[in-house]
Amino acid sequence: MGLDATETGHGIGDSSYCEPPHCPVELGGLKYKHITRQGELDELEQANIVSGLRWLARTHRKNILSDDFAIELHRRALCDVWNWAGAFRKTGKNIGVDPIQIGIQLRGTMDDAC
Repeated sequence: MGLDATETGHGIGDSSYCEPPHCPVELGGLKYKHITRQGELDELEQANIVSGLRWLARTHRKNILSDDFAIELHRRALCDVWNWAGAFRKTGKNIGVDPIQIGIQLRGTMDDAC
C-alpha cells in the first residue's frame, strides 16, 4: 500500500508517481510504515532536514567539500525517515545522473568547488 493522493494528487508508490525517492523500491526503505499521505511524509522529512541542518551548524570541519562530508550530511538530513540515507541510489530517475555516475559526479563537483 502506497501513500494516497488526498493531499498532493499523487499516490506514493504507484506507477503514476515515481519520482525520487517514492518509487516502490525506495519505499521499502521508509522507516515509518504507518505513513499514508504525502503531507505526512513531507513533514517527517522536513523535521529530519532541520535536524541535519542543526548538525551542520555545529560542525567545525575544515574540509566540508569532500565526498565523505556530503554523504554524511545526506545521512544526517534523512536518516530518521529513510534506511537508505547516506547511500548512493541504485535506481535510475528522470532527473540527475545514472546511478553508476553518482560518485564520479560528486567527486567532480567537489573538485570544481575547491
